[in-house]
Amino acid sequence: MDTSTIFQARLPRRPYCSDDLNHGLIIRPAATALRLRHLQPNAPLEAAWLVFDLDYPGAAFAWEKANLPPPTLTVSNPDNGHAHLFYGLTTPVGMSDAARDAPIRYAAAVQAALLVKLCADPGYAGLIAKNPFHDAWRALWVQHLYDLGELAEYVNLPKHRPQREALGLGRNCTLFDELRAWAYQWVRQYKRNDATADQWLRAVIGQAERLNAFPVPLAFNEVKAIAKSIARWTWRNFSDAAFSAVQSARGKLGGRPATTTLNGAPWEAQGISRATYYRRQKSGLLVPE
Repeated sequence: MDTSTIFQARLPRRPYCSDDLNHGLIIRPAATALRLRHLQPNAPLEAAWLVFDLDYPGAAFAWEKANLPPPTLTVSNPDNGHAHLFYGLTTPVGMSDAARDAPIRYAAAVQAALLVKLCADPGYAGLIAKNPFHDAWRALWVQHLYDLGELAEYVNLPKHRPQREALGLGRNCTLFDELRAWAYQWVRQYKRNDATADQWLRAVIGQAERLNAFPVPLAFNEVKAIAKSIARWTWRNFSDAAFSAVQSARGKLGGRPATTTLNGAPWEAQGISRATYYRRQKSGLLVPE
């Protein structure tokens, strides 16, 4: 299928769009949005296009200087040479399923590395882009979609993620990690106070909104989707009974030895540390008392 046809097929049913960004955004049917200068290329909770905003002359060919593959789509402003570069993904990355966050993390890492090589605007939210079908812009299509692995071959991915990613898809990863840590800590407390599943969901959404304090915050539908996924999973899997069962199972597998034994602290009588005492005991090297 032609990539321009794929672009139209992947549009949201009612995307955000605008003929003048200074006057804000509106929501219209895709057929209407395609007649305006700017539109939303990715459907809610899905990343089918990695879009980069290059605010400098000659941006349409920045990928060549950076030794990157050609974008699936380049939409440039003929007046100043600025451009949006679109890398279309063979398989769009879903953003709502917290159980499948590995593809999101991978896509976020690839996106961040491409952004650096292209010298793209790090503050660009990615929600709205130049409409390639509008006469105000110059569009160049390439008949190729990319696997994330193919794009990763052109960049050096960091071995360790930054402590708190605040750009692009990295925001989804950061919010997911910080929100689930909070939820793990508090869900049993809510259950002890006879909260309902709906009350817990509202609490998680509220905390998610507080954590969405990025320079360019995530859209509310993305925040809500992450919160719902975490709220449902923790409510289903966390309880005092389940926690006790896990602790009991760990104890049966050989948890940390007691601080003292029935005979007190025999390691002291032998003049060795507690850790050495149990290590020798396990290896059969303990001196009989």
